[in-house]
This record gives sequence, structure tokens and C-alpha cells, in this order.
Amino acid sequence: MVRRIAAAMITLMLITVTAMAELNWPDTTPALQILKNYTENVNKLLVENGESPINSLFACYPKETVMGITAEDNAEIPEGVEITVELYYDSLNTLQLRVNDIERFPRIAAALIRGLYGENMTQEEASRIPEERARKAQEAPGDSFEEPADEMNGNMPQIYYAYEPNSYFTGQSCMQMTIIFPIAGEWDGTGMILGGDAYHGTGMLEEEEADPDYEGYYSNDDYNHFEVFSTATPEPDSAAAEYDFR
Repeated sequence: MVRRIAAAMITLMLITVTAMAELNWPDTTPALQILKNYTENVNKLLVENGESPINSLFACYPKETVMGITAEDNAEIPEGVEITVELYYDSLNTLQLRVNDIERFPRIAAALIRGLYGENMTQEEASRIPEERARKAQEAPGDSFEEPADEMNGNMPQIYYAYEPNSYFTGQSCMQMTIIFPIAGEWDGTGMILGGDAYHGTGMLEEEEADPDYEGYYSNDDYNHFEVFSTATPEPDSAAAEYDFR
């Protein structure tokens, strides 16, 4: 009996995934193809989480795409879940998720995070920080917060959170998550690392894999902080002095 129920649930899930709205992706750049693949993976995870898939594409250009989850497929305006992605020609730059329903935010955010890491991250790991940030907003609904984001692309995703009560004076509060994607050639946006080390699901690379020349680079602070290392100004008589670093 249990096997029959499990089989029925899997079948229903597959039917739901198959019935997802076909978004009109103009595959004009490599970055848009990466975003398309990433979104398809995220949609499968959203359905697994009991959420509706991303089913509306409000704008799609080589440098910016806006999409969301709406009651009807292919809606023209957002309905409480909006995802804005900034793109380079051959890679993704940033993603900003805005959700008006705090209860839904952790499920949607977790799918976007887990879509980056694939099988190397569990649902529990992907949900932990979004749930903590949502709980923080629920415990103090009148207090806003925003984690300062450094938008420089690194070699791993960086993730930041924010909460805005009475967003845009609409009377609705908004949870926000920003993902800073890695530079081109390090990550393909579908859970695979290109030319990098494997993620181990602990918030950092395993210690023995870290290059001693870059000690301190790998973060273990749940992706809400990005280390910035300054470079000293070259000496006047050095070969680099001929370039203007200002």
C-alpha cells in the first residue's frame, strides 16, 4: 500500500513538472541558455517543495530577465513573487528574489539555492538560512534589515538577505534574497562547477582542499558575507606602475 501511494505521488509530480508552462526563452546568448537550464532545475525543486513553478516571463533581454510565479501561466505583471536576473553575455551576474508572502519565501529561496549546488546540497541545508531570515522578519515585522552585498563576482555563489516592511508603501512586506553568481568559467548555473573544487555541503571547502596561498578565502558564514582583499598600489619603479589603478 505504501509503495502504491509513493508511486502515485511520483507519477503526480512528473505530470505536474511536465505540465509546467513553457516559457518563451529567446536563446540569443550563452547566458540566457544557462538561465533557462537553471530555471528548469529550480522549477523541479519548487514542485518537490510543494510550491508552484516559475511560470511567467515578464521581460527577457540579453542583459536582464524578469520572471515570477503567478496564478495563471504567462501573466503580464508580477503577483508577489518576482525574480530579476542581471546577465553578462556568457554568464549570470546577479539574481534578486522578492516575495511578499514570508511563509513562502523559504521554500522558493531554498529551490534557487539548491539549484546551484545540485545533489551536493540537501533540502535541509538549502532551507536553513532562508528559514532563519524569515523567522527574524516574523519576530519583528516592523523592523527592516539588509545585509550589505559586495557585487563582485567570485568563484562561488554569494547570498545575501533583506526584509522591507510596507514595501514601496503598498502595505505589504517583502523578503528579499540576492545571489551574486560566480565569474564565467567557474560555475555553469546548473549545479556543476567548471574548473573548480566540489562543494561539500558544509558552507566551505574541506580544509585539506584549500590552497595554502589563499588561506582564509573560503567562507563558513552561510554565504551572507564576502571577503574582500585589497591589492597594494604598485611601487613607482615597478612594471605595473605604468597602469592607472584608480
